[in-house]
Amino acid sequence: MTTVDIWVGGYTATMGGDAVGIGLLRWNPDGAGLEVLDTTPTSSPSFLAAGSDGVLYATDEAGRIEAFRPGPRRTLEPLGGQPTSGGSPCHVSVTRDRLFVSNYLDGSIDVFPLAVDGRVDSLIQTLPSQGSGPNPVQQGPHAHSTLLCGTTLLSADLGADRVHVHTLEHGRLVRTASVALLPGTGPRDLIAHAGRSILLGELDGGVFALDERGRITAAGSVSEVWVEGDHAAGFAIATSGRFLYTGLRGSNRIAVFRAADLSPVATVSCGGDWPRHLCLINGGDTGDVLFVANQLSSTVAVFGLDPSTGIPFPLGSPVNVASPTFLLPVT
Repeated sequence: MTTVDIWVGGYTATMGGDAVGIGLLRWNPDGAGLEVLDTTPTSSPSFLAAGSDGVLYATDEAGRIEAFRPGPRRTLEPLGGQPTSGGSPCHVSVTRDRLFVSNYLDGSIDVFPLAVDGRVDSLIQTLPSQGSGPNPVQQGPHAHSTLLCGTTLLSADLGADRVHVHTLEHGRLVRTASVALLPGTGPRDLIAHAGRSILLGELDGGVFALDERGRITAAGSVSEVWVEGDHAAGFAIATSGRFLYTGLRGSNRIAVFRAADLSPVATVSCGGDWPRHLCLINGGDTGDVLFVANQLSSTVAVFGLDPSTGIPFPLGSPVNVASPTFLLPVT
């Protein structure tokens, strides 16, 4: 297996963290293992996404979306950005010519056009949301993620316990439906898998398969034992497509569940505190490798995966990485 580079976003002082910007990690299974190479200073890049032209986009939860162009030796050239309409932008989806930004604080979705060189142009549309839920963190709408499937865009509203459905028409979003989930679900993350969308409930550990109209076609749970106070976060899929993974913040576990029927397999220690995000790479002959960003312990832990059961096992000791919140393999 050759080396793999991974961008890492984190909370800087503006969001109460210790990171200084977008870091670069390198995984070398035949040498030093996981090591920190460099950091590009920027304000709280809590979520990262790569455009088709290689430009890297980062949400700054202080209220901006920023763009960076990778250069020689993985350096990042700032391309500037734009303010978001709502507070605490926490997710961005990227197409060839658009950005869709989820604003956690007020539940809105922003649409930004992209220039030919990947720079972010001025905001052209904002879709508001409304609603609340029974959990104390659900006092109002909280947009948390979007997923584009063809010309349909799904958005998860953690605060309102809803998945909003939109069509993309002439570069703008038209909301066509709003699917309600059980109160207290806290829909957080969306991922495409095997021709369907899978939704993660942050507040109850529920997991749901959705069709192209956002309707629930199957439901399950990430763990047989849901610990009170847990918050599920992040998605990763095994190369085989058989298993999915998420972090359980609170009890500090990684949950493994089956993709076919959304049933739980096992949970293991995440190797740190507050597993905010995780990513998976195909290690070829050595099997899949799972990386877990443990935000509050300021560490990234590395795991191999048993090919038959999907259960993670540690590969060495966690590496110190300041307040990590997102991991994105460099393509």
